[in-house]
Amino acid sequence: MSNVPSSSRYVFLMPLLVAVLVVVTTSQLTGCDKRENERQMDVSKPIPWWQPLEPDVVIGNHEFYAGKCSITRVQAFDGVASEIDVFRAPSRPLASCSPWKGDGASLRHDDEYLILSVCQMAFGAGGCAVERYRSADFKHWEEHIGVTWINGEEYEAWRTLGSTSSKADSVKKVAN
Repeated sequence: MSNVPSSSRYVFLMPLLVAVLVVVTTSQLTGCDKRENERQMDVSKPIPWWQPLEPDVVIGNHEFYAGKCSITRVQAFDGVASEIDVFRAPSRPLASCSPWKGDGASLRHDDEYLILSVCQMAFGAGGCAVERYRSADFKHWEEHIGVTWINGEEYEAWRTLGSTSSKADSVKKVAN
């Protein structure tokens, strides 16, 4: 090999170096995979966001939680709790939505309707517009559109969610 130029010697050694690198790298990666799998087995599943909280409303064996502009229902079947979003407040253009933090609870039950209050804040606005939604069956939702007076008595006015009518679809007498 003394007649071979020094740069050519490396050409002969290159396949040997590549083979050694492949063997070393493979053995190290195999060991990492094994440790990674063991570590993943030790990690428990994350707990659901609602689990450490007290439910906002309980109706029968259903627990309801006010989420970020939504209502989540949790029900246990054979000891396993499952969650489902039963309502999400409609989004408004250029607005953000957050749970209502004013007087009263953001989610309540009045023995007839489940009522969610949310804060819709328009981009650049200094305050929020409180919006309320209600349902008795979790399929048909209404939005609060104000108050009305009938025979000198105050009523809450509600219209079907998605309706463009200015008239109330239902009213409920305000308890004094």
